[in-house]
Amino acid sequence: MYSVKKKKSYTLPLLLIVILSSLFFMGFSSRTAIEEGVAEPVVKEEIQKPCEVKEHYKVYLGVGEVYVLDDIGYISDDETVASIKTNRVTGERVGKTMLRKDCNTYEVEVTDYITAPYIDDNKPMMTCGEYTIEENEYLDAILATKIAERGYQTRAAAVQAARFMLLQFPYHMNYFNENGRLPYADGEGRYYHKGLYLNEYKVEKEGIQKSVYGPKPWGCPIFSIPVNGYQKNSMDCSGFISWCLINAGFDPGDIGAGPKPSVFDLSDLGEKIKITEESLDEIKVGDLLSSNGHIAMLIGYKDGIYYIGESNYDIDMRAKGVTKEEFLKDEFNYYVDMDEFYGHNDGKLNLYWQ
Repeated sequence: MYSVKKKKSYTLPLLLIVILSSLFFMGFSSRTAIEEGVAEPVVKEEIQKPCEVKEHYKVYLGVGEVYVLDDIGYISDDETVASIKTNRVTGERVGKTMLRKDCNTYEVEVTDYITAPYIDDNKPMMTCGEYTIEENEYLDAILATKIAERGYQTRAAAVQAARFMLLQFPYHMNYFNENGRLPYADGEGRYYHKGLYLNEYKVEKEGIQKSVYGPKPWGCPIFSIPVNGYQKNSMDCSGFISWCLINAGFDPGDIGAGPKPSVFDLSDLGEKIKITEESLDEIKVGDLLSSNGHIAMLIGYKDGIYYIGESNYDIDMRAKGVTKEEFLKDEFNYYVDMDEFYGHNDGKLNLYWQ
């Protein structure tokens, strides 16, 4: 039996050789063209994943105010609004910009509704009707944001509230001789709510309780029983300290700074330590300062200068710096160790404001 032997086919191998040769010469020609500048190289585009924001913060600054970032490497979209040097952001002019690093952002708003923090005894006095509802709410938002930056319900938060009112609010406020203990009634020397009391609309808000002659916004005339005449509404010494603590997230209660040792007051919120040359080495920014019927707060310390924040009938609501020697001669007999009251939580406490 004969078998028929199939003839070999060379068509497929020859086709493969032709294709491979063509590809080789095409690649060689392309490389040659690119090298000679005739053709552009084809670059494979990488697929960029959208940047998901990891952290986003809102920052309000006065012109000249400095904000310290927790990290370096941020870039400002507009250096004329807010400039960055290392991790220090400075408000340059009124406006808005973004700070960016990787997927983290800060929204910075530089505003003239506040100043950079500094002691200025020449600020104009607060008068009635300075602010609209919208402006009042805007300032409330700035205050709340600055307190949150320091850590709500911390020592630093109480200090920040005091610094905001005394160093950044653009008006001085007068001392008001309060009309006695009025349980949680607003006005006439005290204010029991978060935020600023700058417009009549606050009177309509839930929780604002009427007092004997008010309430009236800060700066508006109201009758003061102790002086038997009209004064611009504001806060007395205990009213100011209570306001700072309330805005920081604490509830000190409806207490004052009376001279009677049998009555619980703000000076009883912590251990009272007699002020001496030695004890002043242990005092902390945020501790209260006490004397017979008066209360204040230590709001800063730098280069041997102690900065005291208070509402005082002699100087109105002010901050002042004193040396250790001047402190020992001042009216304060004790400082109040507030560690227990603040829950031993200092937050982001800085000894000085710049």
